[in-house]
Amino acid sequence: MPKKDYYRILGVSEDATKDEIKRAFRKKARKYHPDVNPDEDRSGERFKKINEAYRVLSDDKKREMYDRFGVTEGEMPEGEGFGGAGGPGGRQVYRTPDGRTVYYSTSGSPGGGGFDFGDIFGGSSGSSAGGGFDFFSDLEDIFDVFGGGKRGRRTPGGGFSTGRRRNVPQSGQDLKYEMEIDFMDAFYGGKKRIQYQNPITGATETVKVKIPKGIKENQKLRLKGKGMPGNNGGKPGDLYINIHINDHPVFERKGDNIYIETEIPFTTAVLGGKIEVKGVDRSLNVTVPPGTEDSTILRLKNQGFPKINSNERGNLMVEIKIKVPSKIDKRQKELLKELKNEGL
Repeated sequence: MPKKDYYRILGVSEDATKDEIKRAFRKKARKYHPDVNPDEDRSGERFKKINEAYRVLSDDKKREMYDRFGVTEGEMPEGEGFGGAGGPGGRQVYRTPDGRTVYYSTSGSPGGGGFDFGDIFGGSSGSSAGGGFDFFSDLEDIFDVFGGGKRGRRTPGGGFSTGRRRNVPQSGQDLKYEMEIDFMDAFYGGKKRIQYQNPITGATETVKVKIPKGIKENQKLRLKGKGMPGNNGGKPGDLYINIHINDHPVFERKGDNIYIETEIPFTTAVLGGKIEVKGVDRSLNVTVPPGTEDSTILRLKNQGFPKINSNERGNLMVEIKIKVPSKIDKRQKELLKELKNEGL
């Protein structure tokens, strides 16, 4: 498939820093956001491409895969490997504890039995990268990540043994799920459905997740008993959901505070006045003091992000940007000259 040029979409170079990518995203997102251009038919399509490009380039692991192969995990083509032979059983992707992305195939592996670990959460497919991957040792690492327990040992007939006595109740392994939500979902809270595939039975599990309002980036939600089943009467493991919050094109969250930029005429900056600022959930009237300088931040108390498990909110921080007109008519020019002569 043709490579999408995410760098061109955002207007940045391939060696752009994360801050440069973020600034470019916010600039373009403001320009093409459907709320800003409701009458332009293509604004929604452009904004979708901008958002897609930012999601990839702002994530170190997704960006690394995109830079190397021109695709992300979800776009990996069937039947194509990255330096290894693709097997009939399909290819899998696993990120090791030290952050490496590993591609492997379970087809033909000793004692495989159709077990497809990459499908636990609908993982993408990929083949072995360079032939240096030890399926069994890395699969043991997978169980270490999910269970946090002692690494099992490989048995002669394939599979793993935990080294425990067979009749002792064993708790099930914990599972982890990476979940993306929108800025507004984090602000208002709500309920989401997620689906994942049981690696033992192959059955699709569907669970409801309650998102508390005010949830933060990388905060974890725990669903008790939704992990792997236990053995010998042991209790099932838990499902841990790690939350990732997508950036908003207009609002920027820092802790419980929300930052927004708003432009005012230079006359309002000099004389002061009232302006309307669009908050997350409503519009607000803001008083601009006379003599306000560019980049001044006005604080609106209790208009920021909800504080989790609380009725309080953070603050809305309004950064003032003074707009200088690029074109003025003859009379305006004369008036400005008079002001200049008066020392302004």
